[in-house]
Amino acid sequence: MARDAVDRRSSRPLLTLGRVDLVRIQVGYRARPDGPVHQQFLLDLPVPEPGVSGGPVEEARVLTALEPVLHPGDGAPRHYSLHSHRSHTSWGASPGALEVGLYVTVGSATVAAADVWVEGATRAFRDLMELAGRPESTTTSREAALKRAQDSVAAAYGLDPDTLSPSTEEHHAAENSWTLALRAGGGERYDVEVGLVDGYAGSVRVRHLGRIEVSDSVGSE
Repeated sequence: MARDAVDRRSSRPLLTLGRVDLVRIQVGYRARPDGPVHQQFLLDLPVPEPGVSGGPVEEARVLTALEPVLHPGDGAPRHYSLHSHRSHTSWGASPGALEVGLYVTVGSATVAAADVWVEGATRAFRDLMELAGRPESTTTSREAALKRAQDSVAAAYGLDPDTLSPSTEEHHAAENSWTLALRAGGGERYDVEVGLVDGYAGSVRVRHLGRIEVSDSVGSE
């Protein structure tokens, strides 16, 4: 009798990663493996319930969709580092999340190379959006765009979003996208595009522009 109870318990595992309800992707390009990241692309993608649209999202399918970012421009695959994390809780409405960080080594940055990086990330993100079930397009307000920009820079570069203040902003209504320039407390500057892929606010491009140089205007007489 006791043995039957143990067998029944063991057939229903308590520990499980559950289904993937949220996919978070971070793609960065850098000159060398141990160097700073020139640009980062972020995708925050909720996955609809089964049967609504799209199919189940699995790690292997996500990685396949991300492969275009490894071939910037000339088609030769570049070195990379990959980090993957799954999370799930057994209480409340906390979603099961899949988080993937991919950092690609591409050498020195040029304007032409940067355009190729955008193309690769856009293609991969669009494929992921189709995989998970394309999210409904909604108008992004100025407040929502600013918060998304601050959160994205904070996630990409390990900052406190409250220390990031906007210096310029531009709304591209036809594309449902925003470009914002943010400044950190230490003078670091970031350009952010919210709505990178088809106006979806969860797709973001972040460029680190470096520190603002403050010159002393008082010279010697």
